[in-house]
Amino acid sequence: RALLHFLDPNKFKSKDEFVQNYKNLSSFHENELANLHMELRPHILRRVIKDVEKSLPPKIERILRVEMSPLQKQYYKWILERNFQNLNKGVRGNQVSLLNIVVELKKCCNHPFLFESADHGYGGDSGGSDNSKLERIVFSSGKLVILDKLLVRLHESKHRVLIFSQWLSGELVRSHF
Repeated sequence: RALLHFLDPNKFKSKDEFVQNYKNLSSFHENELANLHMELRPHILRRVIKDVEKSLPPKIERILRVEMSPLQKQYYKWILERNFQNLNKGVRGNQVSLLNIVVELKKCCNHPFLFESADHGYGGDSGGSDNSKLERIVFSSGKLVILDKLLVRLHESKHRVLIFSQWLSGELVRSHF
């Protein structure tokens, strides 16, 4: 909402008003959802792969079960414990609050260093070689452990790789892969 207020302060004046209007997204009728899309359309650029890159080969999708790292498990447990009361309320509780919990859990599953405290509490503020920092980053996330192994194999077999990620910090990927 803060970004929307920055883009159009006259249209998006109050967080409370915006939340009140859209707090029940799951129970929206199609016309209400269409109104939300129309309201946001001037402010959001949606790009899909087929429009961005015409020369890409067909996507090959594989779904792999990935074990969370010990740090991820610890943070996941902390998030659940911290939000136990809200989770017990279920659908009777505040949907915005439940969505925030889900977002935190998703961040944890992607990489615990998306939480600033995880990086610092896990040796992120200490010195060390670039290799030790890279290892700490990779081994702190089950997904990055698998990605690291896959990238090595794909590089050896001369495959090209395109990674799309909405959650992982681009800086993290660029500086270490």
